[in-house]
Amino acid sequence: LFNGLNLLFPEGERFFLREVRDGLNQIDNPDLKQQARGFFGQETQHAIEHEKFFDILEQQGYKFRPQLKKATGFIQKMRDILPLSLRLSITAGAEHLTAVLGATALNDVEIENSHPAMRDLIQWHAIEEIEHKAVAFDVFKATGGSYPMRVFGYLNALLFIHITSTYFVKDLLRQDGYSKREAKKLLKASQQNMLSKHPSLRQSLTAYFKPSFHPNDIDESGLVGTAMQRLGIV
Repeated sequence: LFNGLNLLFPEGERFFLREVRDGLNQIDNPDLKQQARGFFGQETQHAIEHEKFFDILEQQGYKFRPQLKKATGFIQKMRDILPLSLRLSITAGAEHLTAVLGATALNDVEIENSHPAMRDLIQWHAIEEIEHKAVAFDVFKATGGSYPMRVFGYLNALLFIHITSTYFVKDLLRQDGYSKREAKKLLKASQQNMLSKHPSLRQSLTAYFKPSFHPNDIDESGLVGTAMQRLGIV
């Protein structure tokens, strides 16, 4: 599941960077621009580290570059043709999703017991996604983003990420020797298992639909503090 989702990170994060930067060019808010500087640095570093992760997948024998090229091309095309308000809305929605998944990752036994290098990569990324989870949302609001547009962008982000990452997961499973039917069945069972282990996941995702919602309404400070202490992050 993480491998399939990871394939979307680098180009997705470059998309987020451009949209937030374009949004900031339309507003005059020193505090928000200061917060965005941290966002830019973190997202840039994420893309670099996850590109390195691609090399590890290839060393293990997985083939995904042609499929990834198509997904990347689609993201780049949407960046060129969609209006800024929708691009910012998609970014804000996707950032909420990654923050929710980040909190889930910091509280997941299987990730905690995974290979140390993989565990640290996932948890480090999760911490930083939570740290800057409100930046894109606040830029969207500051540029006049409406509630209907916010919901529309969120739904588009969820749909694209779900369809694309699901395709990648199934393809990786097939390369592991599973049939299409087996891959579909295993993926469904894994998703159901994740929802059952993390009952707050669904609630956190749907919270975004509340008109009064703000990303900081969800408090993950305890999870983040514990993970930062373990990773030695000051």
